[in-house]
Amino acid sequence: MARRRTDVRRVSQADVARRAEVSTGIVSSVINGRDYGSIRVSDATKERVWAAVRELGYVPNLAARNLARGSNRLVGVFTYQPVFPYESRDFYHDFLIGVEEAAEQHDYNLLMITAAKDDQGRRSVYAGGVNNLQLADGAVLVGSGEDVDELTRMTQEGFPFVYIGQRRPAGVDISYVAADYRDGTRAIVQRLYDLGHRRIAMLQDPGTGEPVPSRRPGFADGCVELGIAAECPQFTMSADRNPDPGVRVMESIERLVDELRSGGVTALVIEQDSTAAQVSDVVARLGVKVPGDLSLVSLSVPPLVPASGVARLQIPRREMGRRAVEMLMQLLQPDTTGPVRVTLECGLDEGTTLGPPDPA
Repeated sequence: MARRRTDVRRVSQADVARRAEVSTGIVSSVINGRDYGSIRVSDATKERVWAAVRELGYVPNLAARNLARGSNRLVGVFTYQPVFPYESRDFYHDFLIGVEEAAEQHDYNLLMITAAKDDQGRRSVYAGGVNNLQLADGAVLVGSGEDVDELTRMTQEGFPFVYIGQRRPAGVDISYVAADYRDGTRAIVQRLYDLGHRRIAMLQDPGTGEPVPSRRPGFADGCVELGIAAECPQFTMSADRNPDPGVRVMESIERLVDELRSGGVTALVIEQDSTAAQVSDVVARLGVKVPGDLSLVSLSVPPLVPASGVARLQIPRREMGRRAVEMLMQLLQPDTTGPVRVTLECGLDEGTTLGPPDPA
C-alpha cells in the first residue's frame, strides 16, 4: 500500500498575513517585537496575528530573522589544538565555561569550529581557502599553536575575534584578554618576603623557551623592589639550552635541593607545575620539611594531575572567558576601532607548601 505523502511545506509570514488579514510588514513587526514604521499596531491586531501563528503552526526562520538584524547571533569558538570536549579538570575547562556564560547572557549561541583542517590535518581557520569562522558574527580563540599568518589575515580582513591569552605577533595588533603573570609573580615574591623569607630562589622552565611571558621579569621585579636581588639565585634543570646570564644549570633535583639548603634558601618559586611535582617528591624523600625548611610555589596552573598541595599562581580563567566574549561584543559594535586588550589580576592558592621559615 502506497504511503500517503505528508505536506511539509513551511508556513510563511505571508500565510500568517493572509489568515490574520494584515500586511506581511505588520506580521514581521509583531513577531520580531518592533514598531511598524510610524504606525502603531493595536493590541487587537497583535492578538489576531498571534492567533494566526498558533493556528498555522508558523515557526520563524531564525537565520532569516538574524540576517534582517544584521547578525547571526553566533559566537565562534576555535582552537588550534584539540580541547573539545573538555573535562572539569582540564586546563581549558574554566575558560570555556566563562565563554558559555557570557554568550548566554548576551543571547548568543556558541558555534565550536572543530572540523576545519588543512591538507596536513592541522586545524586551520582558512581550511579550503575561506574563513570558516565567518559562519559566526565573531570568534573567541583559545589554546596554543596559533598560526600567525592566519591571525594576520583575519585582522587585515576585519573579522572580529578575541584571543584568550596574550598574543603579540609581529606587525599586527590583535585583541586579547590575558592574565597579569608579571604582577602576579611579583606579588608572590612579596608574599614570601612578608612571611619572613629573605633568600628566595627561582627554578626556570627547562624547555627551549618561555611558554608564558612575564613570569621571570615579575620575579626579578619583586626581588629588586625588596632589595634582596643578590639573595635570589636562579636555576634551570636543563643543559640543553643556553640559560640567561646568572642562571645556574643543575644536573638533578637532588643536587638542586642540596644547593638550596647549603645556601640558606628557604623558598623556591618554580616555573612549571610538572617540575614542582618532581621537586615535591624529592624533598619528601630527602626529609626536607615543607614549608618549614623550604616553601614551594608553582607559577603554572596544574595539569590533569597537579602537584599535590603545592602553592600556585591562580589564573582567572573563568573571568578571562567571560571577558573575551564581552570584548567581542564591543568589537561587533560599528563604532569600535582598533584592538581591545584587557589584563586581569592573578591570585595565589597557598596550598600546603607555603609558610614562614623555621627559626634558624
